[in-house]
Amino acid sequence: MKISADDIVQYYDTLELDYRYMWNLGRNVAMHFGYWDAATRNFTDALERENAVLAEIAQVSRADRVLDAGCGIGGSAIYLARRFGCRVTGITLSEKQVRTARRLARRDGVAPLTEFARMDYQRTDFADATFDVVWAIESVCHAADKAAFSREMHRVLAPGGRLVVADGFAARAQLDPAGESLMRRWLRGWCVESLATVEGFSRNLADAGFVDILFTDATQNVLPSSQRLYTYSRPILWLARVLRRCGPNLRTRALNIVAAHGQYLALTGGLWRYGIVSARKPAPG
Repeated sequence: MKISADDIVQYYDTLELDYRYMWNLGRNVAMHFGYWDAATRNFTDALERENAVLAEIAQVSRADRVLDAGCGIGGSAIYLARRFGCRVTGITLSEKQVRTARRLARRDGVAPLTEFARMDYQRTDFADATFDVVWAIESVCHAADKAAFSREMHRVLAPGGRLVVADGFAARAQLDPAGESLMRRWLRGWCVESLATVEGFSRNLADAGFVDILFTDATQNVLPSSQRLYTYSRPILWLARVLRRCGPNLRTRALNIVAAHGQYLALTGGLWRYGIVSARKPAPG
């Protein structure tokens, strides 16, 4: 199942309004699962809480230069700039997302601290050692070559710089035919070619030169959001069957409905898990 950069752009550009509706994106423009714990009261809290948890793990401070690798419409970049006063650069494959992110940064008064550009995080234009933190929420899953992502992020990080990734990971490398079919069905709908295993991704990071690689399982922390998607999608699965026979944009929506339904079944079936990976680029000496 080969998925191109153009496929990913078409997916996000087509579904931007759908995300806004399903995720109730108002002031908080986070396009991720969110993080449910004792500090979380509702879905909006969960979206912001995930940013807070990752910022704590990455030890983000005002002095940091942060790269949001796969920034979407700028939700995390805007949060970091507003919360810490740090400088954040967001990159995405979608020019439409770049325009939206810039507009939202102006709306929230953080335009002077943020910049957004169309760029592939596997091959960026940045100089070596440009950033102190690399941040990636639910974007590395789209990388066709996770090893290339790891090498490039190591290159653009300054010595001592930190990497934090929150994403889905395959529970194991090999599945039985039924499990493989379910995974393929929902990954395809979200324009993801394949999920790395934790072991495989950790190996990519180590091979690139990262140290202090740590995985924290957060499956239970995203389960309420996963179930929310399932609940919304279940009554309209019939609509997906109709839309699949229509034009490309409606077909994208159809596949998204199927994915929203299937991801929960696969998660509760133990076929994938959600987690946070942190790592560090060693400093000299």
